[in-house]
Amino acid sequence: MSTQLQNPTPDQYLTNPALPVIRKDWQGNPMYKGRFLNEFRPGDHSLKKVLKWMLQANPQKQAKKQDHWTPALHDPKPFLQGHQDGMFWLGHATFFIRMEGVTFLTDPVFFGGPMMKRKTALPLEIKDLPKIDYVLLSHGHYDHCDKKSLKLLQQHNAFELLCPLRLSSVVQKWLPDTKIQEAGWYQQFDLPIATKLFMLPAFHWHKRGLLDEDTCLWGSFLLQGPSQTVYFGADSGYERHFKEIQKLFPEMDVCLLGVGAYSPNFMMRDSHTNPEEAVQAFHDLGGKRMVPMHYGTFDLSDEPASEPATQLKAMEQSGAVHGQLCLLGLGEPLLF
Repeated sequence: MSTQLQNPTPDQYLTNPALPVIRKDWQGNPMYKGRFLNEFRPGDHSLKKVLKWMLQANPQKQAKKQDHWTPALHDPKPFLQGHQDGMFWLGHATFFIRMEGVTFLTDPVFFGGPMMKRKTALPLEIKDLPKIDYVLLSHGHYDHCDKKSLKLLQQHNAFELLCPLRLSSVVQKWLPDTKIQEAGWYQQFDLPIATKLFMLPAFHWHKRGLLDEDTCLWGSFLLQGPSQTVYFGADSGYERHFKEIQKLFPEMDVCLLGVGAYSPNFMMRDSHTNPEEAVQAFHDLGGKRMVPMHYGTFDLSDEPASEPATQLKAMEQSGAVHGQLCLLGLGEPLLF
């Protein structure tokens, strides 16, 4: 029987003292020896697990090789030329969101790389995006925090960047003239707009180099407008934080939740949710509409490309999804 890992006793709790904390019993983000901790338990991201994954055979290897599915491409320009609140997907965890005329872009990653080939085209050229007011950066992993994409976006936009604690240490040198605001979990960003924006937990981790594990925080975001509440779950394994978030925000209209990069389970369960876990998170949040993400764009794991969408459709048909499942194509608008 395996023993669940336990967090060490925190030696520090960190917040942004300039921002309000919205959870009464929250001391701040727990840390130990300069590294952030997850709230309930640590994830296991050991080299031993990585080596086990690399050395074992993928039982779905042939199915994956034959599966060339990618999300459908749509033209978002009619939506962009209008004024109605809504959003569309650009792939992976990148969404364009418009609320009350203010524009947000989540985790902008427009390109692939040697270790992370992009399988889908973008639904539009980046120069054709309208002005972006705020970029939301959830954490520092390369498939969510990309230097090339941020610098390209900056050429067309003087955006403000909103991120978790200490992530500015990664991105400020790329964007020296960009205003960056950091927040801890359960904190509200200071924005001069009608939409309120909150930094919330995720069960995840940080690593970009050899020695920087968990030195920057990770998290999720919630946008609360006058008529719509949108939750961006970012990268997260399944944990109790979804229920904690629902206690603070019982009216959840749209939940953007990861459904891919979950196989093999022993490797991925402390980082990402599979379709069944994502639906459970959706139920925990009390959401009305679920928008799956984090699949179909990059090959990060062992499952075939179409498997997340296939499983979600089967769950929907069996009545296991309590709410509306919105499987979007790239560029396909979802109106609020």
